[in-house]
Amino acid sequence: MKTILEISNLKKSYKGIVALNNINLSINAGEIHGIVGANGAGKTTLMNILFGNPIIHETGGYQGEIIYQGKTISFKNCKEAIDNGIGMVHQEFALIPDMTVGENIKLGREKTFAFTDRLFGRQFSFIDRKHNDESARQTLKQLGISLDPGIKIFDLSINLRQFVEIAREIDRNNLKLLILDEPTAVLNKNDALKFIEILRGMSKRDIGILFISHRLEEVQNICDRVSVLRDGKLVAQYERGEFSINTLARDMIGHIVTKAAAAKRKIPPRPIISFKHFAVEMPGEEIKDLDLSVYEGEIIGLTSLSGHGKLALGYGMMGIYPIRGEVCYADIKLLKMDAKENILQGIYVLPDDRQDLGILADQSVENNIIFTGNQIKNMFRKKSLLPFSGFIDHSQSRKHVDKMIQDFDIKCTSLNQKVKELSGGNQQKVCIARALTVDPRLLFVAEPTRGVDISAKEKILHMLLEINRSRNTTIVIASSELEELKRICDRIAVMVEGRIFKILSPDASDEDFGLALSGEGGVEHEKF
Repeated sequence: MKTILEISNLKKSYKGIVALNNINLSINAGEIHGIVGANGAGKTTLMNILFGNPIIHETGGYQGEIIYQGKTISFKNCKEAIDNGIGMVHQEFALIPDMTVGENIKLGREKTFAFTDRLFGRQFSFIDRKHNDESARQTLKQLGISLDPGIKIFDLSINLRQFVEIAREIDRNNLKLLILDEPTAVLNKNDALKFIEILRGMSKRDIGILFISHRLEEVQNICDRVSVLRDGKLVAQYERGEFSINTLARDMIGHIVTKAAAAKRKIPPRPIISFKHFAVEMPGEEIKDLDLSVYEGEIIGLTSLSGHGKLALGYGMMGIYPIRGEVCYADIKLLKMDAKENILQGIYVLPDDRQDLGILADQSVENNIIFTGNQIKNMFRKKSLLPFSGFIDHSQSRKHVDKMIQDFDIKCTSLNQKVKELSGGNQQKVCIARALTVDPRLLFVAEPTRGVDISAKEKILHMLLEINRSRNTTIVIASSELEELKRICDRIAVMVEGRIFKILSPDASDEDFGLALSGEGGVEHEKF
């Protein structure tokens, strides 16, 4: 089999801190090669080197040799990588929000009108938008997605943005090597299986695929070989059939991971919030007519196939998208959805879009954790004779933040470290710590474990259980990870086409959940 990529003795450091140490691996044409490792293991640095991210050369370059298609390479920018047939699907999307779905998929490869090519040259030619949109529509159909290519990216849910990012790469004709960074993190099991079949088809066309994922069952299912990184080193490499999920988890973390699990219990049906004929006009994730009562003190899961509405509830509560219907919280009708007012009432929403709506990337851990409490409730302001003082009482805030860092095991060099420098799992812990700072009665969380490693995932689930049990915080978790919901939830509501189709016990069989997700098996809600 032809080797398409060979990496020899690859080393990279940032300010003396080793990110990659003597990495040796190869990828064959048509091979799906898995790369696994905990957050901070060096996966992102490896991808940045291969895809020509300028940050690599801006921070001193790297040592070692990379041979791609028989030639030694050292890309200075991403365009060089793309021109040489390397594509990448980013975990934190590389889409242009103000452009349409079709424009993003066809960017740089647009079909233009021949006569304007001759008149003005290719660079200034007129784009055949009808042809490009139809081509983009057909590419999305390969992924099982029916989506209007004229919708702008900023109007799409996170999971649909992921499909657009994937579609952009598989639409390319010169693709030889595809790097996938957590491509299924925002997809549910059914959608992920569809995507895996697409990858198998691509591998048959001799495209080499680097599949980077924390979903170890998918790695086991699809990969021909797997390389395990830990602390910047290649600690193990396996052929298909030589490893188990437990083997990979142990190699990644260096120890056995304890899974979060809750004892089953019955919650009194005493609603803290009720939705009647509730609708959220979120493009691609619309809620059409939701009737649901959330019981005080419970953890309720909300799951669905992509595009069926599970993510829209939190965004509707934040007032980001137009809503209709009736919401009754603590026996009071909410007349409008306003994020600030809801926080003051005890409702907090943690969205799935961590990068744009969750973290203040360039701010410190301290500023991120105290931000909402300080802005909305004036919790950390210095006492002053003036009615308003903008000065923060850092003694008080640092005491609080130090406790949060310790309680939630947030891995950071100090509370002054910028949040963008933390791993995805630690960024998510910071978001949860900020939510708990305002001590909400009701917490909406969307995709809380998306894109984090197996150890961080379980720590986050343990955190949610601890919050619920120790503070009696009611939690609504919208997630594609059904297996996780079954371990920590009291009830799980399945949505189909923007409505609650069925509410099941977490003890219900996988078959029952599968039927419900596909809209079969009858509409009946579990009763306590």
